[in-house]
Amino acid sequence: MADVKLAQVKAFMPSLSSSYQVERQFVGQVVAKQRADIGFELAGKISKIFVDEGDHVSQGEILMQLDTELLDIEYTDLQAQLQQLAADAALVKANLKRVKSLKKEGYASAQSLDELVAQQKSLWANKARIDASIKANRTRIEKSSLLAPYNGIVDRRTVSEGTVVGASQAVLTVVQQGANEVKVGVPVRLLEHVDLVAPKSVTVAEQDYAVKLVASGGQVDPQTRTVQLRFALPENDNLVSGQLAYLNVVETIDEPGYWIPVSAIIDGVRGLWNVYAIVQQSDGTFLLERRDVSVRYATQQQAFVSGALAENEAIVATGLHRYVPGQRVEPDVQPSGVN
Repeated sequence: MADVKLAQVKAFMPSLSSSYQVERQFVGQVVAKQRADIGFELAGKISKIFVDEGDHVSQGEILMQLDTELLDIEYTDLQAQLQQLAADAALVKANLKRVKSLKKEGYASAQSLDELVAQQKSLWANKARIDASIKANRTRIEKSSLLAPYNGIVDRRTVSEGTVVGASQAVLTVVQQGANEVKVGVPVRLLEHVDLVAPKSVTVAEQDYAVKLVASGGQVDPQTRTVQLRFALPENDNLVSGQLAYLNVVETIDEPGYWIPVSAIIDGVRGLWNVYAIVQQSDGTFLLERRDVSVRYATQQQAFVSGALAENEAIVATGLHRYVPGQRVEPDVQPSGVN
């Protein structure tokens, strides 16, 4: 009887591991560090608009201006009052000098001197009041110009020239540029797996960015049941607020099992999977035996399984559809494992 040619199988020898790591990915978004709806501190009519939506602005740049005609008239009036006061003060000063001279010679009373001194003090008080009014007028004129609070981009404009606006009414939305953050929600049970000190990276538009944890939220979001983490992106990252960002968190699960190639498992029954163990017989030949396993975690190339496997017991690594349990095979055992 001619020798039967045995099927050649590629074998894999799994090694027992006490735990396995699961890489979980959480989706967040890029947000600007600062986003402000800005407006004038004073009410008035908008006379000039220097920017529009999408324009880049620098800190301190004039964005809009209110009509200051009435304030300019008020300033002119206050200057005239100040000049009149200066003339009155000069006259009182001259009279005071004259009365003092006459009093020494006995031709003026002490009452006349006291009246001039009181009048001079009154003029000084009026001057201080007018100076304060001028300062207030100048401040209102300065506040009639809306300035950019930081370097950024104008995201929205809600008014046009000629519009009468109220105090604190939002007229522009400015988004800070070059200081973006990433906000990601992470379940409470996984917070312990997020090293709050070690450097992190997030993926935005298929590009990785090194980030630094800024803060961890103090409460659970009632809708997503997650805790929000804030990460600072590098300066001038050229990202746009609202882009999706992905944070990878590695979770270590303490459960014994084996890493095997995905190609080494095949459908089983009752929700289980099967592997084909290569068992050496007493006559030195090798026989395939079906073993039930449970897949705990899987990637595109490998799976972590637990079940009826023994450590360092060879299994068929690939091509299980070509074999059946009980079949005699000739294995090519390779003592290399999957990490």
